[in-house]
Amino acid sequence: MASAVSSQGEWRNWSGSQRAMPGRWWRPGSEDQLVALLQGSTGEVRVTGAGHSFSALCKTAGNLVSLDHLSGLVSHDAERLTATAMAGTPLHESGCVLWPLGQGLINQGDIDAQSLAGACGTSTHGTGLGLGSFSALVRGLRLVTPSGEVIDADSSRNADILQAGATSLGALGVITQITLQNRPNYHLAEREYLLPLAEVLSCFEGLARNNRHAEFWAFFRTDKAVVKVLNESTEPPTPQPRFNLPVDRVLDITSRIAHGVAGADALMQRLLIALHSEVRRVGRSYQIFPSPRASRFNEMEYELPLARGLECVEEVLTTVQRSSLRTLFPLEYRTVAADEAWLSPFYGRDSASISIHQHVCTDYRPLFNLVEPIFWKYGGRPHWGKLHSLDAVRLAELYPRWDDACRVREQLDPQGRMLNDHLRTLLVMP
Repeated sequence: MASAVSSQGEWRNWSGSQRAMPGRWWRPGSEDQLVALLQGSTGEVRVTGAGHSFSALCKTAGNLVSLDHLSGLVSHDAERLTATAMAGTPLHESGCVLWPLGQGLINQGDIDAQSLAGACGTSTHGTGLGLGSFSALVRGLRLVTPSGEVIDADSSRNADILQAGATSLGALGVITQITLQNRPNYHLAEREYLLPLAEVLSCFEGLARNNRHAEFWAFFRTDKAVVKVLNESTEPPTPQPRFNLPVDRVLDITSRIAHGVAGADALMQRLLIALHSEVRRVGRSYQIFPSPRASRFNEMEYELPLARGLECVEEVLTTVQRSSLRTLFPLEYRTVAADEAWLSPFYGRDSASISIHQHVCTDYRPLFNLVEPIFWKYGGRPHWGKLHSLDAVRLAELYPRWDDACRVREQLDPQGRMLNDHLRTLLVMP
């Protein structure tokens, strides 16, 4: 058992904005080992996967559970097109594991570093009308409660735990296995190109209807936007280009200039637009969805009623443009289908997803504090894995099944061992 526990090492998230020194690191190599650790301990327990959340979900001075060794395919159902995997399985490994089985993820975002449990537990998502987040695809889960009880949940057994656990925030216990609904594997064709921002805002509803996936990035101090669409394809995969512009390196350098030199942010944004060239490529879905994300940033994201999404974008752009704040990273706009997971930000409504970012070289708070009230005005719900300032009082007003989710959490964790300071702010009424 000693090999599964250590008392050394700082935890930090991907951007470096969240750090903690756990009293003990748990790295169980099996579910049985995890059960023994929980039963033989006291105090706070938090869980970490890839550390790709920007919020303080994983911070603890108590026991921090790493899921790194709980990884890999458990089973699959060829007829139902479902697959069960260990909770620590990285998304970037899922595609190549599912492909020989004839399966593919129905949707995913442009970052695939997250663990399966982290992606489901925070309702991580891609884009596409009619396509839900990872939480919407959960058909079953297995978790170990803080007391060491092992529970299986699906639509016929412990259905309430499934609905609460599909977006769990790691607050119910330690999820060890997740069953996802998949689809037959498929290829995607990507096109990424520039359009005038005004044209994007006027035509995006049509783009979203006419493409399987559509999204755009709008810079705050240029009149152009980057549009990306993805569609299923039977064309042969495109070869790797001989040269790729090191986009992340350029983004990193221009961000530091934009934030270090007064008035340089508009110039750097125009430079990025000038350097952009149209992208066309075809490949397996899991190869096309992700994009490199080496330039580190912090992020705020809210999910709004779809009908008001573009209106909100215009207000955010205008508000930032009228301010003296510097920012290089663009606003990102996507669409996500409604789902039934109780604490999913997409519960019960088709949504527009709007993200804003700041490079790690600068303080994100002035920009996020300026924009966040606009998201509230439009009825936005925050992405659980990203930065926001709402507490339980305000969050409860946004979720029709809030009380049900709290009931299940208190049933599974009556002592509140799975709660850190951040989660107590989010989930416990003062």
